[in-house]
Amino acid sequence: MNFRDIGGYPARRGRTVAWRRVYRSGEFRNLTREDLHRLTKELRVGCVIDLRSDFEVKKHGNGLLAEAGLKYHNIIFMANGGDPEANAKRYEHCTNMGEFYIELVQQKEYGRKIVEALEVIAEPENYPLVFHCAVGKDRTGMLAAMLLSLLGVGNADIIEDYTLSEPYMDELLARLKNNPPKNDPPLDIPDYFWKAPAESMKLLLAMLKKEYGGVAGYLKAMGMPASLPAQLKKGLLI
Repeated sequence: MNFRDIGGYPARRGRTVAWRRVYRSGEFRNLTREDLHRLTKELRVGCVIDLRSDFEVKKHGNGLLAEAGLKYHNIIFMANGGDPEANAKRYEHCTNMGEFYIELVQQKEYGRKIVEALEVIAEPENYPLVFHCAVGKDRTGMLAAMLLSLLGVGNADIIEDYTLSEPYMDELLARLKNNPPKNDPPLDIPDYFWKAPAESMKLLLAMLKKEYGGVAGYLKAMGMPASLPAQLKKGLLI
């Protein structure tokens, strides 16, 4: 499921990202009763931000999570209006996920969705919360990187958090190849899609630094309210 807490990372001025307030994950369609109990009763998650497309939500659903009565926000992280052909063209000419991410964030609609998700995360009444996409690496990874950067976490830790997804990708790919879903199209996706190397996140962060002065500058250009970083820090730093 690629589920983990984003807490514990050091931020500026001796502060730390709080534990047990924000989690990141892959989708929840295979959630067991035991998983659901731990998520809602032990971790007390009460809010979900689903970054998947309408098609993904309709096709795969949320499994047992749909029974839990949690606050639910479907903020679709898709560029080009969710056109699958646009992503297919990106796969053809990109050589790593970093290049793919750069093309996505340069879409104004995509940047606005990032800001929208961060605004939900900034509301204290939503804690603890979890945000997720399908496998918890790309859309989730970009949102996690933006959030941690606004909180004052250094690039080295942001990159490390991103790379923690790779072991899950190896397991997922092996499972899909051995037991492909029925009625799904073949996995016509380049090998680099199933990787989470440090270089991909480094490339994205370097581009944002060069073009916008950093993550905060990028998000400001995408319409982020000036008060949002301070609100996030108030709720998520200790």
